[in-house]
Amino acid sequence: MRQKSRYREFCTYAGTDYSLFATIALSFAFSLLVWFLTHGQFAFPKAVSEQFHFAQSINNGEKWLQKNLREYTRAVSSVIGAILESIELFLWFKPWPIIVIAIGLPALAYGGLRLALLAVFGVMFWGMMDMWDPAMSTLALMGVSVVFSIFLGVIVGVMCSQNDLVEAFVKPILDTMQTMPAFVYLLPAIIFFGIGGPSATMAIIIYAMPPVVRLTNLGIRQVPETTIESAQSYGTTRMQMLTKVQLPQALPSIMLGVNQTIMMALGLAVLATFIGAGGLGEEVWKALRKLKVGWSLEGGLCIVFMAIIFDRLSLAMSKPASSGLLVDPSQMTFRLLPQKWVHWAPARMVEIGIGWVWDFVVRCSGFVVHIACAGVCWPLEKVNKTVGQSVRRWMRAHGILVFGLLLILAILAWDTWVAKIGYFPKSLQFTLRGPVDNAVDWLAVNPTFIGFTKGLRAFIYLYVLNPLDKFIVGLPWWYVLAVFFVVVWRSVGIGFAFVTVAMLLFTGLAGLWGITMYTLASTLASITICLLFGLPLGILSAQSKVVDSVLTPILDAMQTMPAFVYLIPVLMFFGGNPVTAVIATVIYAIPPMIRMTKLGLQQLPEEINEVSRMFGSTSLQTLLKVKLPMASPSIMLGVNQAVVMALAMQVITPLVAGLGLGKEVFHAMNTADTGRGLVAGIGIVLLAIVLDRLTQAWTRNQRYALGL
Repeated sequence: MRQKSRYREFCTYAGTDYSLFATIALSFAFSLLVWFLTHGQFAFPKAVSEQFHFAQSINNGEKWLQKNLREYTRAVSSVIGAILESIELFLWFKPWPIIVIAIGLPALAYGGLRLALLAVFGVMFWGMMDMWDPAMSTLALMGVSVVFSIFLGVIVGVMCSQNDLVEAFVKPILDTMQTMPAFVYLLPAIIFFGIGGPSATMAIIIYAMPPVVRLTNLGIRQVPETTIESAQSYGTTRMQMLTKVQLPQALPSIMLGVNQTIMMALGLAVLATFIGAGGLGEEVWKALRKLKVGWSLEGGLCIVFMAIIFDRLSLAMSKPASSGLLVDPSQMTFRLLPQKWVHWAPARMVEIGIGWVWDFVVRCSGFVVHIACAGVCWPLEKVNKTVGQSVRRWMRAHGILVFGLLLILAILAWDTWVAKIGYFPKSLQFTLRGPVDNAVDWLAVNPTFIGFTKGLRAFIYLYVLNPLDKFIVGLPWWYVLAVFFVVVWRSVGIGFAFVTVAMLLFTGLAGLWGITMYTLASTLASITICLLFGLPLGILSAQSKVVDSVLTPILDAMQTMPAFVYLIPVLMFFGGNPVTAVIATVIYAIPPMIRMTKLGLQQLPEEINEVSRMFGSTSLQTLLKVKLPMASPSIMLGVNQAVVMALAMQVITPLVAGLGLGKEVFHAMNTADTGRGLVAGIGIVLLAIVLDRLTQAWTRNQRYALGL
């Protein structure tokens, strides 16, 4: 008894709160009683919701805008279409080595040899899969959209940083833009800009702009006051302060915003195939319609490589160049192999050989840059010595980039040789479709696997999705509002509790109460399954390096793979039904759950094991009673990310018979009903805001309870 008392004392010290579990259990029991007494008797009154016509008002406003602005939007569409078409044609008909060099050399200059080899392989992988033209279409669409997003985003971010009123006005708009489902942006784009690349470009610009706006504003505001005061003491004007001090100091933050903008642009560029944008997304969409898993995997991997290349390259460009133009002979620095292999003789021999090649490349590029400096800067220095010196310094600092640019210009100028290069060589192409399709076909008829899929589908439907659906949808609407009010009040605050009630009332007044409750039920079902599978996998990953080394590349691929790539194998194995939608959502949303569980457990101090052994606890008791409670803030952050990703998946799952608000958005896109789609999208946004703030508050409260 004494040991049990001491152990309970230790668990209490570690943060285990038994009263919380008791409160949750009593609240759930009372809710069950309310459900039994009032099941299905208090649906949201239709007489009230019929008095409000949000969707019709939006459609009327859209018709007015279309009538008065159509001439201007079509002009903008034609300009963007011309730019996009010219870039796309250039990428299509210029030889593939130019694209490889144009992407590989910046990777070499800013990220070193490893990133350069990854970039070269990733770019050539598009041709190896015989998807060079679709990849160039996606690259053109993403490039044009990102350039406009960055240009407009930096301007808006600078305006926000210079005026608090502008920031207060723009911030809620950015919040809405970042939580609105991607599909919703495609609806007005079709109406105002038509079908094809221009409408996709405009939708991507709006969708991908918020990160660069936020991080430009944040970076400028975080410039130290001492730096600003020093500049002011030298008589710097406001414009000089912005261009010579604040923007250069905020450049790392701005580049991080550019990185996020690129990733968001690529995500919507893939989905833009639904409005005729083409590219790699069209390849995956065709594979989905024909249930060709191998085809979809090839397209998905091409998108993954594109995402990885531009993610790593933009991050590398936000830091000082790591490749180095000068080799330090006094220090052995590995350029390709892991640095920890420095004591292994074969690894050193390989790196010495790489170093010789690197010296040769550096000397050649240095010679070319020297000649270029003499040719370009000499006339500039005759006109303006300062300009000439600045150009000379930049060309010397970016020797590899200058060398690559001159090489590309030389290739482009040599028209006869360029024409002989031709298309990506067939000898380098291979396919994954045959082996993957054969494996999937074998699994589809394997009795053991069929039994597993049927059992899993039955378990999810009978014990997770159906009970949650009946329970939440069957509760009285006023009771659901009261529960949300109390929970949000106790977790976040009284102000946001009233806001939550207002947001949920909007879904009822819009006639979407039942659909919203089903979306909530399917989201909770997905998160429950993510916890059931993600928590054990995260624990195993934290305790076993072998498991971690196997899971890490799988999770990397899962987080960069387009969302609707998951639908094809899930559809083949589980059929088209709401359970399939839940399974696809789980596969998409489970990576952050696993990662954050592993991170939370790995960050715990080693002394915990010694203290728990001193109190006589077993390894399992230490894990369940001590480590998991102490890692709960990180786990809750994983739950938060899983919730956001599960709600983002709602607009994709209608492709496999998913229901809820996502189906409303998808149906509205098919019928060009912007009002209906926007209202349903707002419903998803409001639900995401409530659940996001709740899970963030639980994470914060748990950290506070643990004294972190």
